[in-house]
Amino acid sequence: MVAIRLKGYVTETGDIEVEIPKDFPAGEVMLTIEAVEAVVVPIDEPPLTDAEIEELMRPKPKTGAEIVALGHTGGWEHKGITDSVEWIDEQRRKRREQREW
Repeated sequence: MVAIRLKGYVTETGDIEVEIPKDFPAGEVMLTIEAVEAVVVPIDEPPLTDAEIEELMRPKPKTGAEIVALGHTGGWEHKGITDSVEWIDEQRRKRREQREW
């Protein structure tokens, strides 16, 4: 069996465009199609090095004071929730009422 991996494109009309090497043997083939998301890297920016990727993936925990200083608190205010305990109690009450029906 001869196996190769080729890059191709699916057109808007559903056709597949791929160029087969000239020396590939003629005959029946089995195709596996895998969608690949395109990643666009600006030409003026070189790809990240392994060290840069490793640094980006390294956790950088913050203290409670740092979290507050950054303003990462009160994440439920946009939902009108000012008292989380009261809100949870209300959700539980509603759930109990629904089960009673």
